[in-house]
Order: sequence, then C-alpha cells, then structure tokens
Amino acid sequence: MERKNFDIVASTWDEEPRRVKLAADIGAAIKDTVPLSADWDGMDYGCGTGLLTLDLAPALHSMVGLDSSQGMVDRLTAKCSATGIQNTRAIRCDLEQGEPPVGPFHLVTSAMTLHHILEIVPLLTSLRGLLHPGGWVALADLETEDGSFHDNPTGVFHHGFSREELEGFLAQAGFTSIAVRKATTMRKGERVYSVLLAVAVNP
Repeated sequence: MERKNFDIVASTWDEEPRRVKLAADIGAAIKDTVPLSADWDGMDYGCGTGLLTLDLAPALHSMVGLDSSQGMVDRLTAKCSATGIQNTRAIRCDLEQGEPPVGPFHLVTSAMTLHHILEIVPLLTSLRGLLHPGGWVALADLETEDGSFHDNPTGVFHHGFSREELEGFLAQAGFTSIAVRKATTMRKGERVYSVLLAVAVNP
C-alpha cells in the first residue's frame, strides 16, 4: 500500500487557512468535551506541524507531537524553538510499524489522521496501551464522505467514518465511555465536509 509522503508538503502545510481553522475548531471541541488538567501529559498522534498539538499544550503539563514524517516533526520542533514553548516536543515515530512508543499519557489526541491508517483497531489498541488507566483519547476525523475530499487519493484508506464505525472501533480496542459528536465542518471549494470527534476512556 502506497503511503503519502508528507515530508514534501511540510514546509508549506500551515499556509492553508482552512487547515489552521480546522485545528483550532478541533481543539475547541476537545476542550469542550474532555476534562483537561494542567497535571496531564498529552500526546498528539499524527501531529503534522503541530497545529492541534500547540493549541492544546497550554492546557496541559506537557505535550508530545508524534508523527512518522521527519519533515513535519522538524517543523513542529522549529515552531517550539522560535516561540520559546517549553512543554512541547516532537518525535518521529511510526506506531503502525511497531516502533517503540513513549508514554504513558493522560490524553492521546489525533486530528485527520485515522483515514490514512489502514488497520484502525490495532492502532487504537496501541494508543490505549500508551494511556494511564482512566486516560482519554480524543480523535477527530472526517464523517463518511464520497471520496471527493482528497484531490490525491494516495495513502487515503478510508473516505471518512460513520459515528457507528468509530464507536465500534473504540469498543473493539477496549475503550469505554465512548461518545462521538460533530466537531466542526470544513469547506473545500463548493463542498462542506463534516468532521467528527470521538472520545473514550481507557478503563
């Protein structure tokens, strides 16, 4: 299966206003849904350039951005250096390839990453293994769409997800207290796409 090369788009990723807005909207939905604490250590899976990572970092004790793209990790590291952010760091790591993760965490987040993951339940099981007992996941991704969202389908394995699918995946991975809500919408051209937020707890 061919994966998308995110290294080649890392340097210009933040220049798309809708991506910046989407991350802020998802961050707001997470803050509205999850009881964040200044004592918590968090991890943002598939962090990209850290748009969501840095949005949530001020509310937490620490934040780790995890991504398989070195280019994206370098961008987040540069942002932290440029702005003097002390509680956030970026790590290149590919959980799908079984690379050793860091942790444990009180919160694991992800924004618009799941549709690039071939096998969802094994990944969610890995994420649950990174959480403290009672820790939360908050995962945002497209609601089921017709395949028109991506101009280039390389590395896109799912055209979004239904609420029922996300609930089922999380249950299979062993999570409890599962809830799925609409986080925001994203406009591309004439089309408007719905983005869901799924939250759950590691029992």
